[in-house]
Amino acid sequence: MKEISIDSKKVQILGMLISVPIVLLFLFVLYLTWNEIFAANLKVVKQTFQFFDNKKLNVLLILLVPNLIICVGILVHEIIHGIFMALFSKEGWQSVKFGFIKKYLMPFANCIEPLESKKMLVVALAPFFILGLLPSIYGFLYNNLTFLFIGFSMTLGAVGDFIYAYLIFKVGLNHKLLDHKSKVGFMIID
Repeated sequence: MKEISIDSKKVQILGMLISVPIVLLFLFVLYLTWNEIFAANLKVVKQTFQFFDNKKLNVLLILLVPNLIICVGILVHEIIHGIFMALFSKEGWQSVKFGFIKKYLMPFANCIEPLESKKMLVVALAPFFILGLLPSIYGFLYNNLTFLFIGFSMTLGAVGDFIYAYLIFKVGLNHKLLDHKSKVGFMIID
């Protein structure tokens, strides 16, 4: 059994470095696709949040709703990990454990059963494809700012999953992997 993992501080630094090209790519595509429809969509979003007569309450609402979307997205992200873990494991949901790291204010999903590395790769990247890539493509194609925001924020939220996927590729796709309980990484079980 061999442990493959990355220190939490290194994950944070790598996460910031990986986030820079993601932000630049989104800004570049946004610059290329920005048009009157997109600008009108932005006005509609702003008008949608005009619930109160008080301007300060409306501003507060505009600030709270995106954060709420991100919080719900994070929970759904972990549930997607769990769904794919359950689909691929012999014991189904019995092999999936959800938890919360208070230090980082982050929920997590953990598979307590070893999975083939190809399946673990799908588990790692599924939330990015479902919550990040698909909404981003929809947002860009249909000038939908809400979907673009969801896709962008969930792509940034998948940075740790990209690192995890990199580790899987680094060791190869023909192993059995046991998800690490407390680190970004896994144990190779062959």
